[in-house]
Amino acid sequence: MNLTVILASYERADLLHLALLCLKHQSRLPDEVIITDDGSETDILGSLSEADADLGFSRVKFIRQENRGFRPARSRNNAIRESSGDYLVFWDQDLIATRCYLEAFSRFGRSGQFLVGFPVYLSEQQTGLIASNEIAGGDYLGLLTASQLGSVRRQFAKDTFYQYLGRVFPWKRYRPKVRGGCFGITREDILMVDGFDENYQGWGAEDDDLGRRLYRAGVVGRTAFRKEFPIHLWHPHEVTKKESPNLEYYKRRLNEIARGDCRAVNGISNPLGEDVPVVEVLK
Repeated sequence: MNLTVILASYERADLLHLALLCLKHQSRLPDEVIITDDGSETDILGSLSEADADLGFSRVKFIRQENRGFRPARSRNNAIRESSGDYLVFWDQDLIATRCYLEAFSRFGRSGQFLVGFPVYLSEQQTGLIASNEIAGGDYLGLLTASQLGSVRRQFAKDTFYQYLGRVFPWKRYRPKVRGGCFGITREDILMVDGFDENYQGWGAEDDDLGRRLYRAGVVGRTAFRKEFPIHLWHPHEVTKKESPNLEYYKRRLNEIARGDCRAVNGISNPLGEDVPVVEVLK
């Protein structure tokens, strides 16, 4: 299968560089990388041209939308529209991964299922110890604690349990949930529900909304990531995640989705807003 990585970015070119370095050294390289930027004021593209002149991927695009607040749903939809792969892997700029992480998507990804990973969260001290040669090798076992590795195994067990539970009680199926920065899906399946709903602006609920619509459309979640997993790099957060501003809209949509409305209100086919993202073909 042709594999596209959709890499979400905002402001932190240093984190984006590490994510790209990790992608460059995966056991299975992506056929296409689309960097989708949510309105950075700094020159992300200029930083890339200096630090990542030879990305090593067949096709690379950079997409930037205007800075109108946090709009992750629209930013990801921008990339889906421009993608050419028949399988899409979503990746956030503050993630690196074990060496065979992408290969797992390529091996286990199939129509009618989406695959979800679960990130290990590094401390500030651990993140400071990450070196380029470790990212190139993709082996972080010496850096991670037993508790961190255990969190991956526990989540794998939970997600596997949810898979089997959904077979017994299909009318209650909605887990494993979509995790927007570390999941994969066929292009055909995400187009069937018209992608992310761009009415989710600011933090929260766009992933759950997409997951609910996918399950309602017959696309179920699965995990394949017990030994391979993403790793979240520590960085200061500008916004404290308390209550999402999208909760009222999300609650209303739950009822509509339960009645069979699987498509995004404003999705890939009918984007929200009049601003047009800028697309640069880098390779």
